Amino acid sequence: MKIHQQKAHLWWLTVMIAWIGFLIIAISVNLQTKWVTNFDRMGQQVALSVRQPVMTTFFKGLAPLGTPAANLMICLAITLGLWLYHHRFAAGWVILAEVGINILTGIFKMIMQRPRPTNKLVVQGGYSFPSGHTTSTATMVLVILLILIPLFRHHAWQLLVGILGLIWLSLMGFDRIYLFVHYPTDVLAGLCLTIGWWGILRLSFNRIILTQQE
Repeated sequence: MKIHQQKAHLWWLTVMIAWIGFLIIAISVNLQTKWVTNFDRMGQQVALSVRQPVMTTFFKGLAPLGTPAANLMICLAITLGLWLYHHRFAAGWVILAEVGINILTGIFKMIMQRPRPTNKLVVQGGYSFPSGHTTSTATMVLVILLILIPLFRHHAWQLLVGILGLIWLSLMGFDRIYLFVHYPTDVLAGLCLTIGWWGILRLSFNRIILTQQE
């Protein structure tokens, strides 16, 4: 029981840090603080420093694979697989996590109404904060890391899939900055929002999880 309590305390701490971080970024963006301007400029300069035709083609092709719709389809497939293998609770968690983060992202976009950066490399409508590609992809990767991987029997597969998931998330986050469709703070805020949302789900379902584990 002490182990379960420690895990719950860890998730409470994680949720608080994530939501505080998200709110700090959101308020700072709204107030157009200096650190936000400097952080975004620094990230964009990094993207410009590595920009070349081959990379531009690569990231343009990568972008459609990380849309909220694409990630929702992946999560629906995972949900179906979990359901068929009688992991009904996990299946419900996956779909709730992905649909919920897409709704939250849309709500905060409408609240913030932050314009996208100028000089975009691809056509992208809507508002900039937070990054929908980042939030939906991060949620999908968390599904893989925290729900799918524990079901694998071999540690080598767990390690490989985990590394690939983190690489995919990193590429998608940088894709948003590279193509100038999001500011770096949009991506950072998206990560905080995703972790905060996942933590809320984890704490909300804690009793059910403990019942299943005992």
